[in-house]
Amino acid sequence: MKVNKYFKNTLGALLCLMALVPAFAQKRAPNVILILADDMGRECIGAYGSTYKTPHIDQLAKEGLKFNYAFSQPLCTPTRVQIMTGKYNHKNYSQFGHLNQDQKTFAHLAKKAGYATAIAGKWQLGANNKLPKHFGFDQYCLWQLDKPRRDGERYAKPLIDKDGEILKTTDDDYGPDIFVDYLLNFIEKNKDGKFLAYYPMALVHDPFPPTPDSKSWKTDPAGRHKSDTLNFKDMVTYSDKNVGKIVQKLKDLGIYENTIIIFTGDNGTGRAIVTPMKDGSSVKGGKGLTIDRGHHVPLVINWGTRKYKSHETDRLMDFTDILPTLGEAMQVKVPAEWDTDGRSILPLVQEKTGRPREWIFSHYTPVHSESANKNSARFMRNQHYKLYSDGRFYNLEKDIEEKSPIAEGQAGAEGELVRKLFVQDMKRFPAWKFGDAPVAKVVLPGLEPDPAFAEKTD
Repeated sequence: MKVNKYFKNTLGALLCLMALVPAFAQKRAPNVILILADDMGRECIGAYGSTYKTPHIDQLAKEGLKFNYAFSQPLCTPTRVQIMTGKYNHKNYSQFGHLNQDQKTFAHLAKKAGYATAIAGKWQLGANNKLPKHFGFDQYCLWQLDKPRRDGERYAKPLIDKDGEILKTTDDDYGPDIFVDYLLNFIEKNKDGKFLAYYPMALVHDPFPPTPDSKSWKTDPAGRHKSDTLNFKDMVTYSDKNVGKIVQKLKDLGIYENTIIIFTGDNGTGRAIVTPMKDGSSVKGGKGLTIDRGHHVPLVINWGTRKYKSHETDRLMDFTDILPTLGEAMQVKVPAEWDTDGRSILPLVQEKTGRPREWIFSHYTPVHSESANKNSARFMRNQHYKLYSDGRFYNLEKDIEEKSPIAEGQAGAEGELVRKLFVQDMKRFPAWKFGDAPVAKVVLPGLEPDPAFAEKTD
């Protein structure tokens, strides 16, 4: 009887411990992989109706959560500044190709939470190889860091700075492969701890040369540096292939279930590209434009194997939301003095209510070239309506290209209620008009860029 009683007590204790294991595992902060494709609007992804082949991203959407209304800025650097700092551009955006050096990023937040951090891909945030560490990254493998674009491209024979070393490459080397292999090694090295890997892809920005999987890669080596929009679909599929490599690595290491993977794009597709859709329509790239196809991007968030009532959401989000989302996931509070603007969307990933947005906001002044700057604008929008700070108001369901602004009082009962809301909430932000100067550029001692780097072509 004593033996049976002891056995029962021991067995009971073991069962209690086993029951606690999943709860403990859920409390451990997850790894984070943030993938930011370059110049890839939502129309490029199969899960959003594209004819391009993106099976790995589609699978992430099928198993995770697909956002139907995710919005970046219309151009690359404005988006990169916003996503990394969690602030709208009127607060801290000073110049194309630069991140003000007094800013805090989600990498700083990760370090505060005890994470190892790495970045690989496209930089374009200042010409000084001390900057990745300054902005919170332990290690880096980057194009367009301390060498300008005119000195070397990102694809065949790429110009890459890897932790302070300029790599010696040939025409047989392909930049996107170097970047993803670097991240795979970083993941392997940190598999037993917590890590944040930021992957701002080089793909699919112009030029549009062939990929190693394109037919002409082997038959025409000289053509590896030639741009042709016919290669674009191969570039999209190669982007997807590299996403698949990351997913497989996580599964091989047994850490897929506790890793949050976020896939999105930095702005609309290049305007030279016209994408055929499965429904027979086509979408022209809108990069740099403030209309829908300039800033409406794919967003897929996957956190292991989860069962959702629906694997897509029509809730609004903009890129200020990424930093607080990562903070909540990493179980670290965003300091109030950082003065961020977003709200966490992690509750949506966990099938909780969270705080729905009534609008997304954009302050877009690229401080780039005359052709880019002419599209500077400030606006609010939701799924159906859009208001610019100059008073232009649109019904996006009927006029997605914004051809016919609606006069006040002519938008119908629902439209006029939304207009009123937008007008009132726009007043939360400091006054701005087209042509106003951006915030001052901040460069700290020892982090000065090479003046020759900052040319418009770079």
